[in-house]
Amino acid sequence: MTAKSHPAAMHFIPDQLPREHTLRSDIASSSDLLTREPARCLILRMNGELSLLDLDDGREIELTHSVELFWVTCGQSEEKTNLIEEVSWLDYGHRGMQVWYPSPGVDPFKQEDFLQLDPELEFDREVYPLGLLPNAGVVVGVSQRMSFSACTEFPCFEPSPQAQTILHCLLRHLLQRDKREEALRLAQLSSEKPHFSHCLEWLLFTVFDAEISSQNSSKNQAAGANHTTTLLEKTCDLIRYFPEYYDVVVSVARKTDGRHWADLFSAAGRSTELFEECFQRRWYRTAACYILVIAKLEGPAVSQYFALRLLQATLDESLYELAGELVRFLLRSGREYEPTNTDSDRDSPRFLGYFLFPSSFRKQPQDAKTTSFKEQSAHVASVKSILQSHASYLMSGKELSKLVAFVKGTQFDLVEYLQQERYGSARLDNFASGLEMIAQKLHMGTLQSRLDAEFLLAHMCSVKFKEWIVVLATLLRRSEVLFDLFRHDLRLWKAYNITMQAHPAFAEYHDMIEELDEKLSSAVDVEES
Repeated sequence: MTAKSHPAAMHFIPDQLPREHTLRSDIASSSDLLTREPARCLILRMNGELSLLDLDDGREIELTHSVELFWVTCGQSEEKTNLIEEVSWLDYGHRGMQVWYPSPGVDPFKQEDFLQLDPELEFDREVYPLGLLPNAGVVVGVSQRMSFSACTEFPCFEPSPQAQTILHCLLRHLLQRDKREEALRLAQLSSEKPHFSHCLEWLLFTVFDAEISSQNSSKNQAAGANHTTTLLEKTCDLIRYFPEYYDVVVSVARKTDGRHWADLFSAAGRSTELFEECFQRRWYRTAACYILVIAKLEGPAVSQYFALRLLQATLDESLYELAGELVRFLLRSGREYEPTNTDSDRDSPRFLGYFLFPSSFRKQPQDAKTTSFKEQSAHVASVKSILQSHASYLMSGKELSKLVAFVKGTQFDLVEYLQQERYGSARLDNFASGLEMIAQKLHMGTLQSRLDAEFLLAHMCSVKFKEWIVVLATLLRRSEVLFDLFRHDLRLWKAYNITMQAHPAFAEYHDMIEELDEKLSSAVDVEES
């Protein structure tokens, strides 16, 4: 008989409570486990052998070998919110991280039901695990990274802490054993943790990925496929209890092949219904992520309809970067989707847009400048009409900072718009009141406002929009721009000078006006001579 190696580490394990007792007392402290007599002892020997010693009959069972570290989780924390009561211990060795779950049978430490090698717990090979935080459901490790210092030419190595959650593994384990209530309770305990959303996403991703793999490996094994599908449905039902559900589902969809989206959304819910929920809750960024899914599952016409609705909503909320992404999708989708017959015109985005945005469609001018619309697809015209309507809204209210953000975010053609609306929404009826209002709107004391004004001034100069050039150049104190404009239009200079001198609110610009007067007088004298 070979003598056993000396113990390197030992840990007593209290007897397991029946699960029914735990369910009857959700607020029971885990300190009850500490007060009970230990029934078993976990022993790690010098040769890496991990064994379990029964303290009643003295029988020792070898569990595994080549183990470096182990952590006992059952009964080690006095906190009431211990997240990993379903785990007895974890060990780390050449196989990676192994989880030992209590078995549901009479013997909770029956090895064939007890050990589960979970690939999702595999750390990066450059990270070495050091400890476990049971109340957070996190394994903490350390890695080294290279850094350089000015005091030496050789690289230095610094330790860097790393953390990996095991919550998604625990939830999947509970769902596999059909313990839905316990999985929900565990998830609720973790809902305030910073990594909770990431855990839910990984849970759904791993379950869905397992279903895809099982379908690809053997389509004839109906029983295995049905079991995996059931697990996917359980997972979606669990995550649906939390507001992160909509983000999690679409994030998982974007990480997987679009060919399998139908299987995912058959369990998670129809993509259009999930979009509608996000839209009603004003979660527009999440709703935008569903547009590509809808295009794949429901067709381009449906996705364009939802994208048009979302575009109008994002413009109303001044989410211009998101609006720009929707514009690019719509224009790209419009090029890819061309109706093949006149009957399909009824379902085209142009037709749908008429009912969604009737005012913007009825106000389109019918002059020669809009004949180019007919050469474009009706879909592109719909998008352009929505953007022009919003630009008119901003210009009429003199919301110039928003107008600049809108133009930059959506790549809206401001020059073309200004040429069309010179005598419409872009017109300034009164110089004095316009200057005063725009000064209040732009808040010229900030750098960003000055940059916005410079941006607008450049566009106004490109279309020779004198009224706006005078206002913006005055606010920016760009005397060289005003001089170049007035030297060719002295009547405009006289009207400007009289107006600025007559209003006390413009006294701060009197020094600039005097400088302009001297330059213009000198220029006139030179021309006369």
